[in-house]
Amino acid sequence: MGNIFNHVKREILIRSTPERAWSALTDPEERNRWETRHCRIDLTVGGIVELDYGWGVSYRGKIVELIPYKKLALQNEAGEFTIWTLEEHADGTLVAIEYTGHWASEQEYMMMDNMAFGTYRFMQNMKYVLEDSKDIRSSFWTSWIGVQHYTYQDHEVSGTKVLEVIPNTSADGIIEAGDVIVQADDHCIQNYDQLEEKVTSMQPGDPITLTWIRNGQPMQTTLTVLPYGQRTPAERT
Repeated sequence: MGNIFNHVKREILIRSTPERAWSALTDPEERNRWETRHCRIDLTVGGIVELDYGWGVSYRGKIVELIPYKKLALQNEAGEFTIWTLEEHADGTLVAIEYTGHWASEQEYMMMDNMAFGTYRFMQNMKYVLEDSKDIRSSFWTSWIGVQHYTYQDHEVSGTKVLEVIPNTSADGIIEAGDVIVQADDHCIQNYDQLEEKVTSMQPGDPITLTWIRNGQPMQTTLTVLPYGQRTPAERT
């Protein structure tokens, strides 16, 4: 498979003015309130932006387009673009982010989905901070089952395809790479976000019943979710 130029977009409506949303996006102290642990933003075209999210995750890019209160476009060393736009709305400001890049492998698709989901979680926190002065980051990523996956669709099935199962996690020894997860409890799963939203919002120790397709056949089991990042085997039924 050759290089593929692709993009993914997320947006959220925030009850705030474009000016306040712009400040939350471009002022380092304000950005730390809803997204980053530490950041540096040189707010000029060609200026460097460095974002430290914690958990060993960071970003570095340069500003390639800047329209105050409307658009902030960044490009990293790999040539990938991150484009923030703000649009005034009757009920506030529509905040959107779009990622573009060359993603051709399953690993890159998974990373793209993970990046978009993580960013949208932070955008939800931006909404809480601007509307209610409440930081809800501590409620994010509370649990996991130990699968890396990406949105998948063919002529037979839509869901999220397992790329890797992390050893010594809930899914280890049960779910396999290549399985396509299509349901979690009574929730239909059609993409990466839906499974992550379901699993990561659960409390450690909660049971979750998964249905997946393997070699054209449906399979099902109930797992116990683990604290996020933990690799101790969980109880299985």
